[in-house]
Amino acid sequence: MTVPAEHGTTTISDRAFTRIAEKLASEDEHVTGRPHVSASVCGAVAAVHCDLAVRYPAPVPRLAAKIREHVRRRLRELTGVAVENVDIEVVELVPERRSGHRLA
Repeated sequence: MTVPAEHGTTTISDRAFTRIAEKLASEDEHVTGRPHVSASVCGAVAAVHCDLAVRYPAPVPRLAAKIREHVRRRLRELTGVAVENVDIEVVELVPERRSGHRLA
């Protein structure tokens, strides 16, 4: 992908774009493990899909909206690519471990 700039162009590979999105999706404290991210970039517009494991209990709809906006905003800031769509799919809920408590 090539992004026009004032004095030339900057090229960001699809792989690099996806890796940046992956890092951004993992920045929330409720996300556990490494997210699986795929991105489709066409010119200066992109769509992103993130499969996430999140710590339970977490307000999943609110968390998804927060991560969606974070990924969209930061990708635009870092790459200059407008992200039309960020799909968040919670594929696993991981219970928080509480000290001194055992699950039966």
